[in-house]
Amino acid sequence: MTPAERRREILAQPSAMKEVYGPDQDTVNPHMIIRGPDAWHLFYGSRPGAQNAVISHAASDDLLIWTRQDPALRRGGPGDCDAREIADSCVVEHRGRWYMVYQCTPSRAASRRFALAVSDDLWRWEKLPGDGSHIFTPAPSWSGWTEEGVLECKAPWVIRHEGRFLMYFNGENRWGDSCIALAESADLLHWEDRGPLITTRRIENPIQGPSGFEAPRIVVRDGKFYLFVMHFWGLQYAIGDDPFHFGPWQALGPWHAPVIFSDDQDRWYITHALRPFGKPSTKSPLLEPLRGLYIGGLVWSEGVPVPVDLGDVIQVRSPLP
Repeated sequence: MTPAERRREILAQPSAMKEVYGPDQDTVNPHMIIRGPDAWHLFYGSRPGAQNAVISHAASDDLLIWTRQDPALRRGGPGDCDAREIADSCVVEHRGRWYMVYQCTPSRAASRRFALAVSDDLWRWEKLPGDGSHIFTPAPSWSGWTEEGVLECKAPWVIRHEGRFLMYFNGENRWGDSCIALAESADLLHWEDRGPLITTRRIENPIQGPSGFEAPRIVVRDGKFYLFVMHFWGLQYAIGDDPFHFGPWQALGPWHAPVIFSDDQDRWYITHALRPFGKPSTKSPLLEPLRGLYIGGLVWSEGVPVPVDLGDVIQVRSPLP
């Protein structure tokens, strides 16, 4: 099958979200998609929960045909902050280099923390500061974080704002409430904890999605800040005039670990991963088939994100042969 035939086959799939990276290639769970100077890059964990030992990597020229690459990062050795788990990550460009903030644990009983790696080309990565240490843990003053407490500190998402970096992440306060928390940095290596941004009580209902916040993502468009997060009824979003204050939650769909991103032609996309479309995200993944990566289109209607068929977006300005 030629690349053109494969592209047409993908776009002919009957669902709006197209499976572009099948489970025969690899399972995809937490993931990040970013455009580099030479290709689109997918960084992901292939296993659920704390089972990831590498940050996997795939590349694509067109978001449709993906090729699995060597892992971007592997977990460290004994004593390193990532000796046990290396998982959810976010990649941002800063002064000509690429920085990856990722969650990790040094041992089975340890709480999660964040570490950092850097790359000049998105292909080869080096951990910073290079001594096996982490770069961030939540302040015990609000989170009750302890070295061995298995408390939440995961799914970092970093944006640039007014010359500094803001990192949103999942946490929990001293009373066990779920939080979207915030930290701030000038150099991506040294972080100041700003505490909880949004707090909610956990809702225990295995049919209706995660009991607390999962995978916060910030998207900036037309001067508005869109906070997307998995919570209870699936993927929800809230809109703010700045990156610190957001309005009421609005439901968007049942997608798992989604990433919302755009290309250089202002075409927008939304992803879905790990579980068959629409499956409750708290159902044990061991009881259902694991999947690859799905990508759908996204259009904006008076500031409202609307998922659409991938083919309706990706072919608008560049028809496939």
